[in-house]
Amino acid sequence: MYETVVFNVAGRPLPHKACRLSASAEGAVREATFTVIHVGAGIPCQPDDVATIAVSGEVWGTGYVRDVRGSHGETDRSYEVTFVSRTIDAVECSIDHPTGYKKDCDLLDIAREFDTLGIGVEGSPKTERKARHKVIPGESLFQTLETDARAQGVLIQDTEKGKLKLADKPEGRHAGGLVRGRNIKQADAQITGAGRFSSVKVRGQNSTGVASPALRSEGAATDDGVKRKRPRILPYEGEATSARLKKRAKWEAQRGAGNGTSCSIVTPGWRDGAGRLWTRNYLVPVDDDWLGINQDMVIAEVVLEQGADANQGTVATLSLKDPRALGGDNPRGSSASGWGAPLASDPSYRDEGE
Repeated sequence: MYETVVFNVAGRPLPHKACRLSASAEGAVREATFTVIHVGAGIPCQPDDVATIAVSGEVWGTGYVRDVRGSHGETDRSYEVTFVSRTIDAVECSIDHPTGYKKDCDLLDIAREFDTLGIGVEGSPKTERKARHKVIPGESLFQTLETDARAQGVLIQDTEKGKLKLADKPEGRHAGGLVRGRNIKQADAQITGAGRFSSVKVRGQNSTGVASPALRSEGAATDDGVKRKRPRILPYEGEATSARLKKRAKWEAQRGAGNGTSCSIVTPGWRDGAGRLWTRNYLVPVDDDWLGINQDMVIAEVVLEQGADANQGTVATLSLKDPRALGGDNPRGSSASGWGAPLASDPSYRDEGE
């Protein structure tokens, strides 16, 4: 299906003959590139022009022109215009807050308090409250959130409206699936031991109290899919409690197991069996007997590409991972050995007094 993509810049559609749209579940900024048609003098638009992208009437991105690149020979010329989400300012710009300080707050409270540019924040992950949060001078909103987000198993993403989104698990499920012989044009897969550890221990301290849990405590989780002893010890980012240490250890072990099984699939068209645009952080069943995969996978990144006409192709490239890589559950299924790795164990807790 040939999609109608409208790239609206500074209040007017900017004609183009090819485009590439990219969104990631592990990134806070979606991006796009357009090969623009321009016949007038000068360049077609300016960096920082307000821009939106719509795909067959659905808003896909809200943000700004990033780069304008032009080139020409003696008789021909070409222009490439790139787009970034509004969330680019949450990543690159410093927080300008009167105090840089907030008391009794969870991650969403912190995001909204220090969103001094009015970007907007969505999501409802379950995170623990902090007694206080202080911004380091010069930090961006993304930077002040990232440490706590990593500690609590939360991903920082963006939305089609250009807002930040906090997520701790896959957001939904695509209809149909990806099946070899039906809608898989090309596939590449990898099973790796890189980033996986037999045990993950997270150690931390609490700034209040002098009892042993305050001085040194530890959460631990194991990955039974690792066949030899491969320990990893991490410091906890922030005030340590039993619940926080156990959650951080389990998240790290699950992420390692999930990232160890990944594949990239090229599929014709930009939509699933029910007509929904392929979406980052959504689950999709994958059935590819040549690669030994028969289980749910989560879309870590989606790249949508379309040429000048239908003959040049409208394809989606989906980067897929085991759902545990993004906070999901064990996919189980009937994949070949190596894909269906066991779930990380329930985390445990100890302190130096035990």
